[in-house]
Amino acid sequence: MSRFHAVFPEDRAEINLSPMLDVVFIMLIFFIVVATFVREQAIPIAVQDDHEPRPDVVESIVVKIESEGVFLVNGRVMSRGSVLPYVQALHGENPEASFAVAAAKDVPIRDTVVAIDAGHAIGFEVITILPISE
Repeated sequence: MSRFHAVFPEDRAEINLSPMLDVVFIMLIFFIVVATFVREQAIPIAVQDDHEPRPDVVESIVVKIESEGVFLVNGRVMSRGSVLPYVQALHGENPEASFAVAAAKDVPIRDTVVAIDAGHAIGFEVITILPISE
Protein backbone atom coordinates (compact mmCIF):
# COMPACT_ATOMS: atom_id res chain seq x y z
CA MET A 1 0.00 0.00 0.00
CA SER A 2 1.24 3.44 -0.76
CA ARG A 3 1.56 6.18 1.82
CA PHE A 4 -0.03 8.80 -0.39
CA HIS A 5 -3.27 8.52 -2.24
CA ALA A 6 -4.72 10.83 -4.83
CA VAL A 7 -7.58 13.12 -3.93
CA PHE A 8 -10.18 13.10 -6.60
CA PRO A 9 -12.60 16.03 -7.14
CA GLU A 10 -15.58 13.89 -6.15
CA ASP A 11 -13.95 13.14 -2.76
CA ARG A 12 -13.80 16.80 -1.67
CA ALA A 13 -16.40 18.02 0.81
CA GLU A 14 -18.70 20.78 -0.33
CA ILE A 15 -20.15 23.47 1.86
CA ASN A 16 -23.80 24.11 1.16
CA LEU A 17 -24.68 27.75 1.88
CA SER A 18 -28.39 27.48 1.09
CA PRO A 19 -29.58 26.84 4.69
CA MET A 20 -27.46 29.71 6.00
CA LEU A 21 -28.84 32.07 3.35
CA ASP A 22 -32.38 30.98 4.22
CA VAL A 23 -31.82 31.79 7.89
CA VAL A 24 -30.27 35.19 7.08
CA PHE A 25 -33.16 36.01 4.75
CA ILE A 26 -35.76 35.07 7.39
CA MET A 27 -33.94 37.19 10.01
CA LEU A 28 -33.84 40.14 7.60
CA ILE A 29 -37.57 39.89 7.01
CA PHE A 30 -38.20 39.62 10.76
CA PHE A 31 -36.18 42.75 11.58
CA ILE A 32 -37.80 44.77 8.80
CA VAL A 33 -41.28 43.84 9.99
CA VAL A 34 -40.48 44.52 13.65
CA ALA A 35 -38.80 47.86 12.85
CA THR A 36 -41.96 49.18 11.22
CA PHE A 37 -43.97 48.61 14.41
CA VAL A 38 -41.57 50.41 16.76
CA ARG A 39 -42.88 53.89 17.55
CA GLU A 40 -40.70 56.38 19.36
CA GLN A 41 -42.41 58.62 21.90
CA ALA A 42 -41.05 62.07 22.47
CA ILE A 43 -41.72 64.73 25.05
CA PRO A 44 -43.46 67.71 23.42
CA ILE A 45 -41.44 70.83 24.12
CA ALA A 46 -41.83 74.38 22.88
CA VAL A 47 -38.59 76.26 22.29
CA GLN A 48 -39.14 79.97 22.66
CA ASP A 49 -37.51 82.31 20.18
CA ASP A 50 -35.12 84.95 21.57
CA HIS A 51 -37.20 87.73 19.96
CA GLU A 52 -40.36 86.81 21.83
CA PRO A 53 -40.83 88.15 25.35
CA ARG A 54 -39.84 85.70 28.05
CA PRO A 55 -42.38 84.56 30.61
CA ASP A 56 -42.78 86.85 33.57
CA VAL A 57 -41.46 85.47 36.87
CA VAL A 58 -44.69 86.35 38.69
CA GLU A 59 -46.90 84.46 36.22
CA SER A 60 -44.61 81.51 35.59
CA ILE A 61 -42.44 78.95 37.29
CA VAL A 62 -38.94 79.12 35.82
CA VAL A 63 -36.36 76.46 36.60
CA LYS A 64 -32.96 77.83 35.64
CA ILE A 65 -30.04 75.41 35.45
CA GLU A 66 -26.59 76.95 35.42
CA SER A 67 -23.47 75.30 34.00
CA GLU A 68 -22.20 74.29 37.45
CA GLY A 69 -25.34 72.18 38.02
CA VAL A 70 -26.99 74.80 40.23
CA PHE A 71 -30.80 74.83 40.10
CA LEU A 72 -32.61 78.14 40.53
CA VAL A 73 -36.40 77.96 40.81
CA ASN A 74 -37.78 81.50 40.45
CA GLY A 75 -34.42 82.79 41.68
CA ARG A 76 -34.12 80.49 44.70
CA VAL A 77 -31.12 78.10 44.78
CA MET A 78 -31.93 74.46 45.46
CA SER A 79 -30.60 70.96 45.10
CA ARG A 80 -31.63 68.50 42.39
CA GLY A 81 -33.82 66.52 44.81
CA SER A 82 -35.76 69.52 46.13
CA VAL A 83 -36.78 70.90 42.71
CA LEU A 84 -39.96 68.80 42.44
CA PRO A 85 -41.39 69.54 45.93
CA TYR A 86 -40.70 73.26 45.55
CA VAL A 87 -42.25 73.38 42.07
CA GLN A 88 -45.30 71.53 43.43
CA ALA A 89 -45.61 74.12 46.21
CA LEU A 90 -45.36 77.02 43.74
CA HIS A 91 -47.95 75.39 41.49
CA GLY A 92 -50.25 74.97 44.48
CA GLU A 93 -50.00 78.71 45.20
CA ASN A 94 -50.61 79.71 41.57
CA PRO A 95 -52.25 76.93 39.49
CA GLU A 96 -52.55 79.24 36.46
CA ALA A 97 -48.77 79.74 36.23
CA SER A 98 -46.88 78.54 33.19
CA PHE A 99 -43.75 76.40 33.41
CA ALA A 100 -40.38 77.02 31.74
CA VAL A 101 -36.92 75.50 31.91
CA ALA A 102 -33.86 77.63 31.17
CA ALA A 103 -30.63 75.69 30.78
CA ALA A 104 -27.09 76.67 29.91
CA LYS A 105 -25.54 75.03 26.85
CA ASP A 106 -23.11 72.81 28.77
CA VAL A 107 -25.63 71.49 31.33
CA PRO A 108 -25.82 67.67 31.45
CA ILE A 109 -29.03 66.30 29.98
CA ARG A 110 -29.93 64.54 33.26
CA ASP A 111 -30.27 67.95 34.98
CA THR A 112 -32.55 69.21 32.21
CA VAL A 113 -34.63 66.02 32.45
CA VAL A 114 -35.03 66.55 36.23
CA ALA A 115 -36.53 69.97 35.55
CA ILE A 116 -38.76 68.73 32.71
CA ASP A 117 -39.95 65.78 34.82
CA ALA A 118 -40.88 68.19 37.61
CA GLY A 119 -43.11 70.05 35.14
CA HIS A 120 -44.70 66.84 33.91
CA ALA A 121 -45.23 65.61 37.48
CA ILE A 122 -47.42 68.61 38.32
CA GLY A 123 -49.43 68.28 35.11
CA PHE A 124 -47.92 70.62 32.53
CA GLU A 125 -48.44 69.37 28.98
CA VAL A 126 -46.35 72.12 27.35
CA ILE A 127 -42.98 73.03 28.80
CA THR A 128 -41.08 75.97 27.37
CA ILE A 129 -37.32 75.51 27.00
CA LEU A 130 -35.34 78.75 27.19
CA PRO A 131 -31.65 79.13 26.39
CA ILE A 132 -29.49 80.99 28.88
CA SER A 133 -27.49 83.67 27.10
CA GLU A 134 -24.03 83.96 28.63
